[in-house]
Amino acid sequence: MLGLLTWVAGMGDPWFGFLIFFTLSLGLGLPLFVLALFSGQLQRLPRAGGWMNWVRNLMGWVLVGMAVYFIRPILPDILKIGLPAAVALAAGLHLGWIDKNQAKSRAFPWLKAITGTACLVLATFWITAWAMKGPGIDWQDYSDQLLKESKAQEKPVIIDFYADWCTPCREIEEVTFHHPEVVRQAENDFTMIKVDVTRGGDPLHERLLREYEVKGVPTIVFLDTQGKERTDLRLVDFLPPDPFLSHMVRVKQPGPDDRHPMP
Repeated sequence: MLGLLTWVAGMGDPWFGFLIFFTLSLGLGLPLFVLALFSGQLQRLPRAGGWMNWVRNLMGWVLVGMAVYFIRPILPDILKIGLPAAVALAAGLHLGWIDKNQAKSRAFPWLKAITGTACLVLATFWITAWAMKGPGIDWQDYSDQLLKESKAQEKPVIIDFYADWCTPCREIEEVTFHHPEVVRQAENDFTMIKVDVTRGGDPLHERLLREYEVKGVPTIVFLDTQGKERTDLRLVDFLPPDPFLSHMVRVKQPGPDDRHPMP
């Protein structure tokens, strides 16, 4: 809910905000509506037994996985990948083969095997994706002097307002900012600045949030070669690598006149 509120506030469109939250209300209410509509059919469900114990174990692993997901922002980098992979691996082995619960249905052993295999594949995917991920962007801390030097060199600037608790921030960091071409362009042609607002109260960060009118994170600001913001390129959500590369090309070119001057 907090993520949606900050995103909608950043868009500044009340009708779009109404549509988003109306859709959210449908998503929250529809399952309850369906449950009430077919409540009389619940008595036809199979009786409790081994299959129900297995489902209980499955839901337990789902809860463990969600707990790991929510504590990821405070974990060291190695554990951000290693701990979810370990949970998926343990869940797959337990649900697929270690668990001895049985049911009368002939499909139940297949269900256990498929679930266990899916968890093992997920763990392998996480580890492989982490191993194949290339180096990320080398970010710099904000300073007025750094912006002046970039302007003197006619070098565009990208300022990333980021927080560890922000899911789209982590997504764009792990996907877009680790893309080889984005990293290459950033190193050769741009000054890359990250403003980490995970913990509030920093006077410099508070000043930057006011000056750039940042309403939430993620917010990515593009300054052209003259040190002026290209407001038409500002990002307030996750953007895949290819569209982000397009933004990097456009910021090097003359843009609209509605620009925000460098502080």
